[in-house]
Amino acid sequence: MTKLIDLLDKAMEKIVALLCVILLLCLFVEVVNRYVFFVSWPEIQFIIPFCFLWMCMIGAALAVRRGQHFEVDLLQQFLPDAAKKIHKVIMQLSVLAAGAVIAWSSISFVNLGLIKKNSATGIPMIYIYASLLVGSILILVMALDRLFAAEGAPSDDA
Repeated sequence: MTKLIDLLDKAMEKIVALLCVILLLCLFVEVVNRYVFFVSWPEIQFIIPFCFLWMCMIGAALAVRRGQHFEVDLLQQFLPDAAKKIHKVIMQLSVLAAGAVIAWSSISFVNLGLIKKNSATGIPMIYIYASLLVGSILILVMALDRLFAAEGAPSDDA
C-alpha cells in the first residue's frame, strides 16, 4: 500500500507543479492583455481559479503526507517519547477529522457545480468545485497513511 501512496505522491507533485506553471502563465497573459492590449479573455479567467483551487487542494494533501501541514508543536518538544507518539496519533486523527468535514461539506458544492455554469464561458463549474471533494479525499488518504505510519514507527519525525 505504501508503494501505491508513494506513486500517488509523485503524481500529485507533478500535477501541482504543472498547475503552478499554467497558473503563472495565465496570470502573465491576463496582465499583459489587460494593461497592454486592454482586452480580457474569459477562458483565462476560468483557468486561473481552476488551477489555483486544484493546486491548493492537491498541495494540502501533499503537505499532510509529508507532515508539513500546520501543527502547533510547541509542547511536543517537552513530551517523553511515549507521549510524542500519542501526540502524533492525535494530530493525524485531527487532520483526518478535518478532511472528513471538508469532504462532507464539499458534496453540496459538487452538486451545485453540476448545474451552475461560468457566466462568461458557459463551462460547468463542476470542474472547479470538484477540487474540494477530490482534495479532501486525498487528504483523508494521506492522513490515514500517516496515521498507520505513526502507529507502526516509534520515531517517525516529519
